[in-house]
Amino acid sequence: MDIITNTLNNYNKIPNILTNLLKNKNFVLFDIETTGLNPHYNKVILIGILYLEKHNIIIKQFFCNNSNEELEMLKSFINSFNNFQLYITFNGSTFDIPFLNRRFSKYNLDYRIDPYLNFDLYKLVRKNKNLLKLKNCKLKTVEKFLGINRKDTIDGAESIKLYKKYEISKNNDLKEKILLHNFEDILHLLPTLNIINHIDKDNIINSFPKEFYLHNKVKIRITDYKIEKDFLEVSGRYYGDLDQDFIFYNHNYNFSLLNQDNQLKLKLPLLNINANNDKTYSFFNLNELNYKNFNFSKMNNEEKLKYVVKKGNQIKHSNIYDFIKDFSFHILKQIYRHQ
Repeated sequence: MDIITNTLNNYNKIPNILTNLLKNKNFVLFDIETTGLNPHYNKVILIGILYLEKHNIIIKQFFCNNSNEELEMLKSFINSFNNFQLYITFNGSTFDIPFLNRRFSKYNLDYRIDPYLNFDLYKLVRKNKNLLKLKNCKLKTVEKFLGINRKDTIDGAESIKLYKKYEISKNNDLKEKILLHNFEDILHLLPTLNIINHIDKDNIINSFPKEFYLHNKVKIRITDYKIEKDFLEVSGRYYGDLDQDFIFYNHNYNFSLLNQDNQLKLKLPLLNINANNDKTYSFFNLNELNYKNFNFSKMNNEEKLKYVVKKGNQIKHSNIYDFIKDFSFHILKQIYRHQ
């Protein structure tokens, strides 16, 4: 089993919105190569990871010279990978992460990649394919859209065939072709992040892991939210040192933390207003929430826009996330104050 490390100068600029969302989190890009598509009996033979270190790009590739080295390779990968707080992939939610987790389970390894922490660029591109006017959502198509050129000439299917030949022949040229394909997949994924500069901010935030902390005591994950009539209903999980359930029910809002399964539920009232342009705007109903003594009717229009939940058919995910975070902090501070 080989570990190949390359250090490159980083000339890439991370898009501003992504920098703001990352908030100094230690993130990694990764991509896998396998002997087939079924994780129950096919194996992982190559994993490439990319991370930033000061002004450099570090690319590590974990390569099996023989597919029987898979367990050794997976252990080495875990040792390098488990310190990262967020992952960026291209179709990792559907392929890379489930495949790896199945292989970890196969060998009874006490490790699992948390799919919640994955920002899958493929899923974001697929949702915005028509807006971007792409013929398909393949990585090479997105690269071409952004003017990125690569040296390797093979795809994932051909990589599988080449590896089978390599296992028999140990031909170094075949090995280099397989490594180059994986190397360029992750190397070009970094500048491919600039595709988000062509996508609406709310769509980006909707695809990004929504996780925040309060004084390092409790971590909140937002897993889902939906508009039901005149309310926004939020589901999530919390992780912290609370030792009992906390349930707040009143006619204005509901908030609950259930200790047994770490479940968070939040139900917030909305205010619907029909505008002159025939669009219906849904706002957080600040007057009913009695939150920070805000008086919605006395706000100017610019201030009110921060609390829009829905404009016509457009969900304002950025506003929703910001308000959920602020309001959750507001409640959690009260909880900890009385503990």
